[in-house]
Amino acid sequence: MHNHNVMDGAPTAPAVLATPACQPEPPRVALPHFSLRVVVAVLITLLLLTVAYVLWRGVHVLLVVFAGVLFAVFLSALTEWLTKHSRLSRGWALTVVVLVLFAVAGGIGWLLANRLADQAAQLVHKLPQSFDELRNHLSQYEWGRLLLDQAPNGQEALSRIARFAPVPGLISGIGEFLVNVVVIFFVGIFGAAQPDLYRAGLLHLLPPSQRQRAGEAVDVVTLNLRWWLVGEIWLMVILWLTTTAGLWMIGVPLALVLGVIAGILELVPYVGAWISAVPAVLMSLTLSPVHVLLTVGLYLFLHILEGYVLLPLIQRRAVEMPPAVTLVAQVLLGELLGMMGLFVAAPLTVCTVVLAKMLYVEDTLGDQAIHVPGEPGKEEKPVVQNQSTHGEGGGTC
Repeated sequence: MHNHNVMDGAPTAPAVLATPACQPEPPRVALPHFSLRVVVAVLITLLLLTVAYVLWRGVHVLLVVFAGVLFAVFLSALTEWLTKHSRLSRGWALTVVVLVLFAVAGGIGWLLANRLADQAAQLVHKLPQSFDELRNHLSQYEWGRLLLDQAPNGQEALSRIARFAPVPGLISGIGEFLVNVVVIFFVGIFGAAQPDLYRAGLLHLLPPSQRQRAGEAVDVVTLNLRWWLVGEIWLMVILWLTTTAGLWMIGVPLALVLGVIAGILELVPYVGAWISAVPAVLMSLTLSPVHVLLTVGLYLFLHILEGYVLLPLIQRRAVEMPPAVTLVAQVLLGELLGMMGLFVAAPLTVCTVVLAKMLYVEDTLGDQAIHVPGEPGKEEKPVVQNQSTHGEGGGTC
């Protein structure tokens, strides 16, 4: 006998769970609209890849432009100094600066060009003899013979470099160098003539809410690059003169061209000093072991003098660059971009350090205790005596 629950004579229907009204079905994307979104995403991806490819293929051009910007910063510093201390307008001051630089460069070239060319030619002919002296010296020892056996390719490459063997594309390389010099010169002239125009154009690429802070960052980067350039030029001149004088007193031949090499390679911090010592040591090998020791001692003394005395004194107003970061940047850019990357690694490190401190450490992380030379609102201020606020001992504003 079955028992049915009956109410008013009608059987009770089984319970059915109703779908909550608060959970509507997700909207379906129309196929044409979805296809349009896919096409837009693919086009954006292709555009980004194309831009990345063009930048990579044109990275050498960008480095040349950056070198032109450095030249513009240097010209602008001299122009502003002359404008401040005279009644000349910016255009006339820039003209005077360029003419004076041409006169100085022409005068130095007229005085030293023949001698430098003669010594450079002698260096080319004597370097193979220095390599032979080094090879003969190393072959007298067991470890030296092992070293020569393990590095035949490097030895052959060095010998070819020393003899300036014909290299395919040498004429095109010289032409490319001259084109780069022209580009750097005119970028520097145009940049120094109207710096505000290019600064404003750069800031207009950013949203209006970020332009003020970006403008401060650009100004601080420019200031630090200016002081870095001033310091590097002084260091180049000092090392050129001291290296030339030291090698001349030791008795190493071709002291003038070796000093010029040392001065130019000062643009490559840390690494350049040791690279410039290689040809000087090789030339001293043609004299005696005593000359080798004296040459090594001279370069070591000048390197210590530069790192611990001259560099902190001359570049104290520029941002402090971490040595490890600078070395990594030099190795990376030198490997990827060659000699041009090696020379611009240091100023690129200056820009990176300044922007990282201002835009990341200060703005993103909120650490306001960090010091960036030239940043607005954080200039060094004198100590002010204010007993009512700071007590008897005074305080620092």
